Amino acid sequence: MLANFWADFLGFVSSNNSVVLRAALTVVLALAAVFGTRLYHKLIIWLRGRTERFMPQWLRILFDGFSIPLVHLLRWFLIFLAVLACPLPIPPRQTAVLAWPVFGAVSIALIGLGFWRSEALCGLLFRSAQNRLDLESNKTMTRFFEKIYRVLVMLITVLAILETFGVPVAGLMAGAGVAGLAVSLAAQSTLSNLIAGITLVMERPFGIGDYIVLGSFEGSVEEISFRSTKLRTPDNCLITVENSKVSAEYIQNVTDRKSRLWSFVIGVTYSTPRQNIEALCAELTELLRQDSDVRAETVQIVVSGFGASSIDIDVRMYVTALGLADFRAMKNRLNLAIMDLMQRLGCEFAFPSTSVYLETAASIES
Repeated sequence: MLANFWADFLGFVSSNNSVVLRAALTVVLALAAVFGTRLYHKLIIWLRGRTERFMPQWLRILFDGFSIPLVHLLRWFLIFLAVLACPLPIPPRQTAVLAWPVFGAVSIALIGLGFWRSEALCGLLFRSAQNRLDLESNKTMTRFFEKIYRVLVMLITVLAILETFGVPVAGLMAGAGVAGLAVSLAAQSTLSNLIAGITLVMERPFGIGDYIVLGSFEGSVEEISFRSTKLRTPDNCLITVENSKVSAEYIQNVTDRKSRLWSFVIGVTYSTPRQNIEALCAELTELLRQDSDVRAETVQIVVSGFGASSIDIDVRMYVTALGLADFRAMKNRLNLAIMDLMQRLGCEFAFPSTSVYLETAASIES
C-alpha cells in the first residue's frame, strides 16, 4: 500500500504543471509537519490506551520506545513530501533521487533511536529465561547487557546509514577488522577490563546496591560498566575501580552475610584481683548474650595474655547488626554498658605506663 501511495504521489506531482497547486500542497504538508506534532503524539497515546490490554509485554516496550521516534518520523516524511511537491526547476523524480539518501538516513536514525529506547527488552529476556538458564533477574546483569544492546543498535544504525549513502560497508568492515586488530594490541588493558566486566556480571560475586570490600576500598556498588566498577564509600565519595583490578582482589560481599564479627580487647590493670577478673568475664558474657543484636551462642570471652601494661581480656562474638549505622549504634550501646559493668565490679581500664627507677649516688657506690 505504501508503494502504491508513493507511485501515485510521484505521478501526481510529475504530471501536474500548476505551480499554484504544487505550492499550496507544499505549504499544507509543511504546516502539517511543523504544527501537527502534538496531534500525532496524542494519537499515539490514544492508540496505546486502546490496545494496551491486548499487547504482550515485549510489544508494549517497543511501543513506548518508538512513541517519540514515530512522531518525528511522520514529521520527516511530511517534510520529504513537501520537498517533492515544491515547484522546483528540476523534475520531482530527480528530486526524489537526490533527497532520498538524506530522508533514508534520518529515517534509519529515528528507527535506531526507537530500538535504543527499547533497552528494557534485555530485562524481559532475562526474566523469561530465568527458569531455563537459572539466571537471576537482577538489575546488575540487565544494566550491563542493556549497554551492550545499545552499542550494537548504534553500530547497526551507523552501518545502515552509510549503506544508504552508497558507502561500501563490506569493505569498510574488512578494513575496520584490520584496524581493530591493531587497536586491540594497543589497548590490551581496555580489553582486559571488558573481559573482567563480563566475568563479574556472569559470575555475580556482587550486584548493584551490594556493600563490598575490595582490598583497601569499600562501599556500595552503584554501577558496573564495560571498563570499571563504581563504589560509593561510607563518606559519600565515588570511587572508580578498573574491572581487572576488581577481579584480581579478594571480594568481600558484606550484603550476603547473615552476621558480622566483632572482636575487641579489654585491658585491665595488674592490680585487679583474680576474682574480680573472673566476675567480669562471667557477667560480661551474660550481658552480651542478652543483647538482641548478639548471637548468644557465639560469645567467647577469655583472658588472652599479659601485655606490657595490662591483663588482656579477648572478647569475640557475631552480631546481626549488618548496616554500618546499626553496627555503630550497637557498639556505642554495649561499650557504655561495659563501662558501667567495669565500674560496678571495681575493675579499672589499663593504659600504657612506664616505671622509672632512680638510684642515688650512695646506692651506686655500694
